[in-house]
Amino acid sequence: MRIVVGSLIIVALVVGIVLALPFLIDLNKYQDQYKPLIEDSLNRKIHIQNIRLTIWPRLGAQVAGFTVLDDPAFGSSPFASLTSLDVGVKLIPLFSGKVEIEDIALRNPVITVLKNKDGVLNVSTIGRTGVELPKAPSRAPIPSTEGPLKILALLAVDRVSITDGKLTYRDLSAPKPTEYILQDMEILLQSVRLGQSPSLHVGTLVQPMNLPVKLDGTFGPLKASTDIDSINLQLALGKTDFTITGKTTGQNASLNISAPLIHTANLPIDLPFQKPVDIKNLHITAHVQGQNLLLQNLSFQLFDGQVAAEGRVTSGSETPPFAGKITLQGMQLAPAINAMATTQVSISGTAGADLGVQGRGWSMPDLTKSLEGTGHVAVKDGKIEGVNLLQEAISILKVADISLDSAKATVFSTIETDLAIKQGTIHVQRLLMDSHDFQATGGGTIGFDQTLNLTVNLNLSQDLSRKIAGSSPAAKLAMKEDRLSLPLVITGSAQAPSYGLDMKGLTGRVQEQVQKKVEEAVGGLLKGTTKPEDFKRQGRDLLKGLLGR
Repeated sequence: MRIVVGSLIIVALVVGIVLALPFLIDLNKYQDQYKPLIEDSLNRKIHIQNIRLTIWPRLGAQVAGFTVLDDPAFGSSPFASLTSLDVGVKLIPLFSGKVEIEDIALRNPVITVLKNKDGVLNVSTIGRTGVELPKAPSRAPIPSTEGPLKILALLAVDRVSITDGKLTYRDLSAPKPTEYILQDMEILLQSVRLGQSPSLHVGTLVQPMNLPVKLDGTFGPLKASTDIDSINLQLALGKTDFTITGKTTGQNASLNISAPLIHTANLPIDLPFQKPVDIKNLHITAHVQGQNLLLQNLSFQLFDGQVAAEGRVTSGSETPPFAGKITLQGMQLAPAINAMATTQVSISGTAGADLGVQGRGWSMPDLTKSLEGTGHVAVKDGKIEGVNLLQEAISILKVADISLDSAKATVFSTIETDLAIKQGTIHVQRLLMDSHDFQATGGGTIGFDQTLNLTVNLNLSQDLSRKIAGSSPAAKLAMKEDRLSLPLVITGSAQAPSYGLDMKGLTGRVQEQVQKKVEEAVGGLLKGTTKPEDFKRQGRDLLKGLLGR
């Protein structure tokens, strides 16, 4: 009985001592040792309200009121703060003198990312000891090889979790400041230790779009550096799923992104579509080299056609320079135009294009100023709905008794043209259009604001030329080689085009025909093959043809 009582007393003393340890050991006195290490790694000042030893539910330490101050150039408000940071250690390894961290839990973290009026991000100097605030705008700062990721890699942790987090992104560089919030943020990292590939889970709600986001997968293996040999992630943006694979080496990265189906109404970004569309079989292969993004391949299916592109973007400025090439094959124009704009004129057909462009910035004012490029566009077997070019020409000539198959459409077998883009204007060069009743050639300009200034020569078929010439004496004199060529001028805008005849060009052709007939008649008089009476008759016929009486 004495042995039992003695054992119980010893156990009680041990338990009592263990329970009293949090009150007997003051970990705050060690702040002067570990705070400089953390501040040096983050390149930020930190505040810790209290730190204490914990026994239950696990042996470890709890940091309360942890705050990371922002870069002084952005103000004195906190960059990040959290209610508590709990670190749990494994008990058994302690008996052999080893400290193995089992769990790190961050509760209620609040992070604020700012872009100031100069376009500089406050995260651009995190982990960069001795680096001054960059003077140039930084849209995508070069990742540092030091900092939190390296610290995390050097730890051996079974589990790192973040619960009920909030991240705010505030852009003060835009004319109208914008703000996005990641709320209800949950993050779970497991198997975080050197040589292993941690599993990752992220869940959050993006406001103001009310967009749920989930990210799951693995990356690693973790090294003492920030190099990652393999990234395998599944990203869900609302109802859209993406697969992301790749790797990182220092400041460089290679990424592959794919998605079987994207419905644009589910995306959090504005695309140039007035109606939701489906983008199928998206594939992206990109390489990041410092601040250079090399788009090796971008391909997807849109409007039953295939789109392929490649290019280069250099970040680090407010208007990043870019250059690229775009190829379209088999795209159906009618649904494409209906989705992008509401106009009185719609074009159907199967389109293909090759286009090379370069410029700076992404806003419409920037593109209007800097976008340049050249290309070729071809459309096969289509129809221009809402306008009949022949009907417009015939109406201008005031020709009666001419019936056309469709009064509100122009059917064509081919439209081809070369394009040149400069200073907000698309220059249409060597335009060729084939139809049953005519062939059209010409060119002109189309503005980014959809203003039109085109001149198109309609070379009519022989049958249609004879019908029009029979009803219009002036048109008869404008014929050449049994064909009528009408110089049609198209102005106005894509929403409300206007049509007219180039009277200067048409008058010039009539003058040529009159001069030719006069030269033939005078030549006949000089040679004696034409009598004066015949010359008078030919003159009367010529005037009757010109005046219609």
